[in-house]
Amino acid sequence: MQTQLIRPSSPLAGYITQYWMWEQNTPLMIPDVLPGTGVEIMLNLGSPLVIDSPKPAQLKFGDGLVMCPRKSAYKMKTMGATKLLSIRFRSAAFFQLFGIPLTTISDQVVEASQLMPKGLLLRVIESESTLGAIALLESWLMQHVRPECASTSELGWAIDKVYYQNSPDVISDIKRSLNISERTFQRKFKAYTGVDAKYFERTSRFQSTLRTLLSGYHQQYTAVVLDHGYYDQPHFIKDCKYFTGLTPKQFLTESNFVLNHYNNDIYA
Repeated sequence: MQTQLIRPSSPLAGYITQYWMWEQNTPLMIPDVLPGTGVEIMLNLGSPLVIDSPKPAQLKFGDGLVMCPRKSAYKMKTMGATKLLSIRFRSAAFFQLFGIPLTTISDQVVEASQLMPKGLLLRVIESESTLGAIALLESWLMQHVRPECASTSELGWAIDKVYYQNSPDVISDIKRSLNISERTFQRKFKAYTGVDAKYFERTSRFQSTLRTLLSGYHQQYTAVVLDHGYYDQPHFIKDCKYFTGLTPKQFLTESNFVLNHYNNDIYA
């Protein structure tokens, strides 16, 4: 299996976390894309993908999918040679760039062709290298970086603060700092993230904990979950069952340690 992780160019670093590519000549077992805090545009450059959840669909060669998992996991499997190229957006960035409220795309099967020009998809398919394909995607993304994106940076800052700070008072502190009503705060927060602030905070905490666990082969995970803001082990077990459908013991298996959407150690 060949894997690559490419960081965005500096003008896009505030919007894109990374681009990633997975390629294998035989069918690849794709981990579930669990409920999260960002958005991905995933392009299929290999054999067809069968999507089981959030609703049945098929992603043919050259098709793309805009994924915004919030309360449902994306479950898919490959039918042959696998080649996937993905753009992973920062939490607030997709709304900033495209102005599409995430409440309208969360947990939906949204075709990338609704967002990306058909000619661009064709050029990406025909590109001779991953870096060449990413250069084409970056040129398109830069067209969406407009001056008005900067005017939304205040709420983007607030969302980042919720994402990175494991504190029970962080949301209250942000609302006081922004000096806006509860209704306005939640309306804007949902447009940017697809969910209310409390659910986003819960998802962020679980993501951060799982990323640490999967990157370190932790056998005893109690200290890790406490460091990430959980009150105790049962609190984390409850969230693990909610987001993955499995207990930590069932989920933290060797196959998930080897290949997952959180651990950057797999990339060349």
